[in-house]
Amino acid sequence: MPGPARVCPTGSYLVNKSRRLYEILLFAAGLAVVAASFPAIAEANGRVTNFQKKIAGPYEIGLGTIPPSPSVGNLHLALTVTDPATKAPVLDANVEIAGAGPDSTEIEIGPTVAANSAQDPTYYEVNTSVSREGIWLFTTTITDDDGQHSTDFQVEVKNASPITGILTLVVLVAFLIIFGLSLRASLGGKRRRRKRQTAS
Repeated sequence: MPGPARVCPTGSYLVNKSRRLYEILLFAAGLAVVAASFPAIAEANGRVTNFQKKIAGPYEIGLGTIPPSPSVGNLHLALTVTDPATKAPVLDANVEIAGAGPDSTEIEIGPTVAANSAQDPTYYEVNTSVSREGIWLFTTTITDDDGQHSTDFQVEVKNASPITGILTLVVLVAFLIIFGLSLRASLGGKRRRRKRQTAS
C-alpha cells in the first residue's frame, strides 16, 4: 500500500525559511561585532590605570593613554601633576602638551592646553589623534611663576586590530549568501507555480 504523498515545500515556505536563517546569522554576526568592540568601548569610558611618571622641576607628571595600547586614530591623553615629596595633586596648573611623530622632530600635535577633567579635577585631559604607527614623543610643559618645566614621554602607536574589519567582511559575505539563497528559492517557487498552473 503506497504511503502518504510527500508535499513539496512551496516557494513561499522556502523564502520564509531562508529569511529566518538570514536573520539568525545576521543577529549572531552583530553580536560578534559588538563583543569584539566592547573592550575598546569599556576602555574609552574608563579611567587610565597605568601612568608613566617623570620629574619636571618641582612637579611629578604622569601620562597615561586611552586605550592603553594606542592605535592609529583617536587618542585620549590623561595627565596627573603632583608634588613629588607629598604626592599631593596640584590643581589648576598651566599644562600644555605637544607631540612629534615617529622619526620626526617637528611638532604635529599642539601645543595644546590640557584642561582639568570635569569628572575629576586632579586629572588633566587632551583629546587628539595620531596619524601613523611608531614611537610618538609627547612633551609636557608646566608654566608657573618660576618659568617652564618640561619632560618627554614616549608613546608607542600600533596598527589597529583587524578583527572588526574581518567580522564586517564575514557579515557581508553571510548577507550575500543568504540573499542569493532567498532569491533562488523565490524564483524556484515561481517556476513551480507556473508549471502547476500550466498543467491544470
